[in-house]
Amino acid sequence: MCTHSYADHGDGVVLVTGATGLLGADVVRRWATGGAARRLAVLVRDRARWQLAAHRLGIAHGAVIAVDGDVTAEGLGLSRDVRRWLARDTTAVVHLAADTTFSRPLDEARRVNRDGTAHLLALAAEWPRVARVAFVSTAFVAGRRTGFVPESPDGAATDAIGWVNAYERSKAEAESLVRAVRNDWVILRSSTVACDDPSGAVTQRNAVHQALRLFHDGLAALIPGVAGSVLDAVPTDYVSDAIARLALRGGIDGATVHLCAGAGAMPLTELLAECRACWMRDPAWRRRGIELPSLADLDTWELFVQAVEETGHPRLRRVTRALTHFLPQLALPKRFDTQRADALLGVPSPRVSDYWGRMIDHLQRTGWRGVAALAEEAA
Repeated sequence: MCTHSYADHGDGVVLVTGATGLLGADVVRRWATGGAARRLAVLVRDRARWQLAAHRLGIAHGAVIAVDGDVTAEGLGLSRDVRRWLARDTTAVVHLAADTTFSRPLDEARRVNRDGTAHLLALAAEWPRVARVAFVSTAFVAGRRTGFVPESPDGAATDAIGWVNAYERSKAEAESLVRAVRNDWVILRSSTVACDDPSGAVTQRNAVHQALRLFHDGLAALIPGVAGSVLDAVPTDYVSDAIARLALRGGIDGATVHLCAGAGAMPLTELLAECRACWMRDPAWRRRGIELPSLADLDTWELFVQAVEETGHPRLRRVTRALTHFLPQLALPKRFDTQRADALLGVPSPRVSDYWGRMIDHLQRTGWRGVAALAEEAA
């Protein structure tokens, strides 16, 4: 098995999956426009979507080679000629493709996150020049663990207590595959992406923003949370910069790195107070007299969800179903170790409290564009 660093093959191709996603696109942009002599290939299911993304990101025509394929297919669905070319020239693989929908059934989540990783690893095993497999994962492979979460596998402990959703579990299973079949891997675990950068701007909305919209509209009376609950979140620019700097870095084979706020996570009580302070600046919101949700421990939350399912109004059932796939993490307080990340990058992630209010203001100022659908459905 290869043990030399990617730097030994500077003339090789770096194959990137997930390049049309939020993080993947920004990582490719950094590499393609940063002046480094690097040959990039991106695996795309929709060539037109990639071309639009490349144009938006200012990537020059021809700077990145797009190859048609799909991680859910054996052999990634590559044509014979492309497969032969990649087998000859690929020196590193950076795997960002993922299904991040928390509500997926386990078999569907595994199809992309676990099985897609297996397909990629099988090909990489046939490519003799590959000397680095970088896998972008989630810090929430920690599942239902609480307390201090080190930058290490420790999968056995999580297996015993489980996960909050199928996304977490399928990513944990994918990590295990990477570790089992290679020794030149680096695993980069991101926590929740909240906004583009410390300005608070939000380009791509996710479950966090949907939950905030429900809180804003008074549609969630109760959420899971306990003393010590925090939200660990990161801006896109911190995570994509870290991936671009670490994915191909030599000397870190076998390293798991937390791209998380860590000590800069925001206590849940402070987070809700900041939301209220921002929303109170809106006279219309003040007039409605909306109360923010109360906190409940996990047992109480689960009893509440069960009661809603059995006797609740259809609107309330839709709201609790929308929240129950990810909010229980708030009642499982944990702090992610970021010592290795901080040392490698030379700077920690921005503290969540430094930009949270600006993000809330941005969402309200832009009329919650992109996050209205869930709240409207729940109403």
